[in-house]
Amino acid sequence: MYTCLAIDDELSAIEIITDYVAAQPQLKLLKSYSTAETALKEIENLKKPVDVIFLDIEMPSINGIELAKLIKHKTHKLVFVTAHSAYAIDSYELEADAFLLKPFSQGKFDQTVKKLFSTTPSTQTDKVDDFILLKSIEQRNRFIKIKLDKIYAVEAQERDIKVHLEHEVIFSNSSFAEALALLPPEKGFSRVHRSFIVAENQVKTLERSYIILNNGVRISIGRKYLDFYHKMSKKKENLA
Repeated sequence: MYTCLAIDDELSAIEIITDYVAAQPQLKLLKSYSTAETALKEIENLKKPVDVIFLDIEMPSINGIELAKLIKHKTHKLVFVTAHSAYAIDSYELEADAFLLKPFSQGKFDQTVKKLFSTTPSTQTDKVDDFILLKSIEQRNRFIKIKLDKIYAVEAQERDIKVHLEHEVIFSNSSFAEALALLPPEKGFSRVHRSFIVAENQVKTLERSYIILNNGVRISIGRKYLDFYHKMSKKKENLA
């Protein structure tokens, strides 16, 4: 069992790391901190180092780069967590053991932990993540956690995206390209139009030029994506 700490001024990020750690049987989260000052005070008083600290970079008062210099001797492994890839250079100068770019999935987190402790065999089997993280359109550096089985479709909206659920719509500051990366075919999603990704299991009506989802949303099938129609037609034939 490896002990760890999480430091991030965004409570939603703390919640996500807590969930990810809970899914890792070899990790134990001792405590999380939402302020760098409190974290510094308590970590300095630790009698022995923890195994890993997950540390946000952009925080008020004391940022993660500065804090890392003060607490690095209190941990065996240091993982920087940030929404800004530009900080990667600073993290490597501090000899950080890993760098997680928000939003990251459970799979990416598990992969990072596995590399950190590569001498320990993984006790988990590979599995499809059951949720994704999208950037909030309302609060900078805040993320929205959405379960995959709740998603009906994702629609491009200029620089943002609109996530269609059963009875509501969520707007996110994530890009359509990011959504495509988070919702690949192996997770049961397909692109059917230049502006739409749909959950295959939510297709109620299938026609050559359009589909209707279980929540009533009608979406045109783009000419470049007719392979989706053939794929779904074959699937329906096999289920018949």
